[in-house]
Amino acid sequence: MEESSGEVCRGIEARFSPQKAMRAQRLLASKLILRDAYGPIRRVAGLDVAYARRGRDPMGVGVAVLLSYPSLKVEHCIAYVGWACIPYIPGLLAFREMSLLAPAVIRLEAEAGADLYVVDGHGIAHPRGLGIASHIGIAMDKPSIGVAKKRLYGREEERAGRRVLVDESGNVIAYVLESGRGSRIYVSPGHRITPASAASLVASMLRRGHRLPEPTRIADRVSKQLRRLIASSSAGPGFIDCSSSSFPHRSS
Repeated sequence: MEESSGEVCRGIEARFSPQKAMRAQRLLASKLILRDAYGPIRRVAGLDVAYARRGRDPMGVGVAVLLSYPSLKVEHCIAYVGWACIPYIPGLLAFREMSLLAPAVIRLEAEAGADLYVVDGHGIAHPRGLGIASHIGIAMDKPSIGVAKKRLYGREEERAGRRVLVDESGNVIAYVLESGRGSRIYVSPGHRITPASAASLVASMLRRGHRLPEPTRIADRVSKQLRRLIASSSAGPGFIDCSSSSFPHRSS
């Protein structure tokens, strides 16, 4: 490696301000479109992040897997490996993950393009209404959905026979879906989609016996495979073509 994470991250850590990040979340949340503002869905991208340590160096990998819809066949996969400079702070995880996901998403858009992003994490079911799925949606100006395994924010209620999460004003911010193996997932809109439509689309991507919808399930599997490679590699940040089983193939 030409440079260590310490050399790269020192300045980023010094400049990162949780207070400014929270203000940015509130500002961006005010720009969200929470109606169905999208066209035909033919391609769906699943996004996931995994972290690894190489000695004392914190690294992560952001994975973007493109699937056809509704067949959910994998068409393309790109991953970005980089330093995980921003520390984990509850409610501000999106800033840590965007540094890894954004390069992969931008490359995916340049090479293929998605009509919808399904992200491992929350959308508006977040204390300031802007989880990682909303960050992605705003950044790409495309419809996005957050699918999380744990509740971060909101009160669970039953409405019209369905489990939902509501905010302090009683607005529905997520649907609670029963998935494989008796598990629950929390589906919240990120951008350009309503809570009900987000839940309906995610339900159509669930496959029997699996807890997660196919886009994030596959992205999660790939990110964990790549995490093991990162820990044993000496290579620095860069892109990986994960479309085939030959994950170590890197591109500039």
